[in-house]
Amino acid sequence: MTGPGDNHGCRRAPQLHPAADYLAEQAAAVTTARTPSDVLAALAGLEAACREAREWLAVDLVLVNGWSYADVGRALGITRQAASKAYADPVNTRLHRTVTGRREALVIVPCGSAKLDHPAPAADMYTGSYHRACRRAADRIGGRLLILSARYGLLNPNTVIDPYDLRMNQPGAVTVPTLRAQARRMGIDVADSVTVLAGRDYADPVTAVWPHAARPLDGTRGMPEQMAMLAELARTPTTPVVTRHLPTTPHPEGRAA
Repeated sequence: MTGPGDNHGCRRAPQLHPAADYLAEQAAAVTTARTPSDVLAALAGLEAACREAREWLAVDLVLVNGWSYADVGRALGITRQAASKAYADPVNTRLHRTVTGRREALVIVPCGSAKLDHPAPAADMYTGSYHRACRRAADRIGGRLLILSARYGLLNPNTVIDPYDLRMNQPGAVTVPTLRAQARRMGIDVADSVTVLAGRDYADPVTAVWPHAARPLDGTRGMPEQMAMLAELARTPTTPVVTRHLPTTPHPEGRAA
């Protein structure tokens, strides 16, 4: 069993590097803030990220590296009882999500530049032909549908969002550390089956989170070939995706432009 002094064991914790990357991103927001209100907002975000990362690491060290609550308590400077009280529920929740989440199939489609001009559920916001073609193919592939938004990150279809003008890889677009954090919060980072229907700009961030994700559009050259591939996928009958399984969320997770 590894312990708090075993650095090699610490490095094996699955969320150590993702948590560190996410914290570094939040810290960078503090250093680049330009007004006092922006600094306060960035500090609040960093404090929340620290609490989240501390919980992720403690949970993973217990479940993956075999730490006891006494080990966790020593690392944090608290008693075993305090560590157990703080992390027993998150450990049990993560264990349950790991067991059930691995059975969940995800299908991820990109957002689109054509949008409504008012707030709407993500399922209705994107009106372009490419996004709609991705949705038809996703419906045939089957699984839980998620939309990858350049502004908001991973969206459930019924999450209400505002219109925006932003693409992946542009300044202010959602980053891989944020996507990893969102997937962890949603309990879907452990999914065994992931399909992403998108070009490289959107598929690459998905495979940074899920390296095993299937990418049916890889190898296509340009929009016409992608549309043809999506039409072919849409002709293959399978189980429809789940599009409205959660309550409507007025404030999506993600990084605003």
